[in-house]
Amino acid sequence: MNKRQIILNTISIAFLAMIISSSVIGSKENTLVIQGSNTVFPIANLAAARFQECNPGITVTVGGEGSGAGIADLIDGKADVATASRFPKQSEIDEANNTDVELIVHTIAKDGIAIIVNPNNPLSELSFEQISKIYNGTYTHWSNLSLTVAVDPIRVLERDESSGTHDYFNEEFLNGEEVNPNTVSDYAQYQSTSQLFADVAENVNAIGYGGLAYVDETVKAVAVKKEEGDTAVTPTIATVSDASYPISRPLYMITNGEPEEGDLRKYWLDFILSVEGQSIVLYVGYIPIGNYLENYDPTNPPECKVIVEGTPFGFITVPIGIAIFALALRRRN
Repeated sequence: MNKRQIILNTISIAFLAMIISSSVIGSKENTLVIQGSNTVFPIANLAAARFQECNPGITVTVGGEGSGAGIADLIDGKADVATASRFPKQSEIDEANNTDVELIVHTIAKDGIAIIVNPNNPLSELSFEQISKIYNGTYTHWSNLSLTVAVDPIRVLERDESSGTHDYFNEEFLNGEEVNPNTVSDYAQYQSTSQLFADVAENVNAIGYGGLAYVDETVKAVAVKKEEGDTAVTPTIATVSDASYPISRPLYMITNGEPEEGDLRKYWLDFILSVEGQSIVLYVGYIPIGNYLENYDPTNPPECKVIVEGTPFGFITVPIGIAIFALALRRRN
């Protein structure tokens, strides 16, 4: 065989090896599936983009169909990490135990649940009792609160049953019961926080709730007080941090068992709880539980730190090694 043919064969083998190597790197061991909370989705989504940027060859997919959906997928083996805006229910823990799944809960941030109305609604504050009466159908019109709103019947909006925020809200304001659509004047339920907020932005008579990170200028977050004699507090990062805002809860990521060194899930959780990960928590509008950068800019983040050691290097060396071995074998033959 002439020298030119040997070189061509070597290039062909190296190219084939690179394809094989790419397939290995894209395998289950290098893929992380995150599923669950719509509230936690902004954290997980931005963190996934940065995590992959720092670790070429790692693929992270993120879904936000609800805390219940995420925990169910984790138990069924369809997700590596479940995100949740509530603690697992006893029924979920029992189901996990019956399938030899151990639900380990990791607290990754804190959130305040904002009660929102349309910016043209004159409402400025609510007590816990008033919120309960709106959602249990005692108050069906804004005039019941001595307010003049262009459309008087209250349009009551809530998240769907798979939402951890839905469960938390109902425990806090409805004694764990569900909203009865027959007792309110106007009603809608949404799987997505964004959809619910869009409804409030479009309807002057609507009221809803959702994670603090979703609040923007299209809606108005009202001040809330626990008791009538209390001072009403507007939800902000500062008021949730100092616990003066009365509606807050932890945010979680849940794994099957405690991830150990060498487990991609541990690298992921370590990143979420790192300075940069907690800076992402703050950037999207939630409250960090650890150290963070005060002025985090995702378009100009800190120098990338490789979390999963050897990934980029392996992507190059594996195909080269295979090619050299193949060439040596061909020469020997």
